[in-house]
Amino acid sequence: MISSLPYAAFFDLDGTLATDNQPPAAEDVAAIRAFRARGNYAFLCTGRSTGYLYPAVLDIGFDGIVAGAGAYITVGDRLVYRNSVSPQTLDPILHRFVGTPHTLIMETERSMIQLKGCPDALHVRDYPCIANAQEWYDRYAQETVSKLTIYRAPISAALRELLERDLDVIEHARYCEVVPRGCSKSDGIRRVLEVIGVPRENTIAFGDSPNDRDMIVYAGLGVVMGDGDPSVQAIADRVTLPLSQCGVAHILNELLDK
Repeated sequence: MISSLPYAAFFDLDGTLATDNQPPAAEDVAAIRAFRARGNYAFLCTGRSTGYLYPAVLDIGFDGIVAGAGAYITVGDRLVYRNSVSPQTLDPILHRFVGTPHTLIMETERSMIQLKGCPDALHVRDYPCIANAQEWYDRYAQETVSKLTIYRAPISAALRELLERDLDVIEHARYCEVVPRGCSKSDGIRRVLEVIGVPRENTIAFGDSPNDRDMIVYAGLGVVMGDGDPSVQAIADRVTLPLSQCGVAHILNELLDK
């Protein structure tokens, strides 16, 4: 897989580096830093918008970020790509989700705002709440929405049809991610590689869930966590140890020892 240095590694966050907004394991952090110290690149590649990232992960030290499942991309201090859910696309969605059993999350570049339907919105239960579309316009119209997350899956065929007019839907067991059309983690990796000049065969992608599937296939080496989604494990080049056993460090240390 690897031809020569440098490598470029792309790390999913939830289920790969950490869970429930907890700090990553010290062993994984040390391995990523050692990987970079050898002259390689490390990028966070997450479905979370930049408004949903937290210091314990960012403090690992990355060469850039692919956030919002490819909607917002940086290399160093440079903004490489930016996409968003347009106000025209968001407006009918806001109106249609009022009164449904779903919680609609607007993941913006600065925060997380929820139009609350279901009683438990998992990690975002403490984020600002709006009751209707007008409240969004009164309080948050200036926000740039990188993606949407919808809790309480599945969604109805009618709601899916509305979303898929301009957006792409990624389904998980308990929620859906909704991203600007054409955005994906693999496209984010492609855009990063164009900037840093690393060939695709020298890339490593670490993930665990359905929104990682495309980058696992795209990377030169696709690594899935030992406790990851079985359907994603099935397409991986390697299945590593679970998150609880520092599966990221296991692979990186193996590569560094070569």
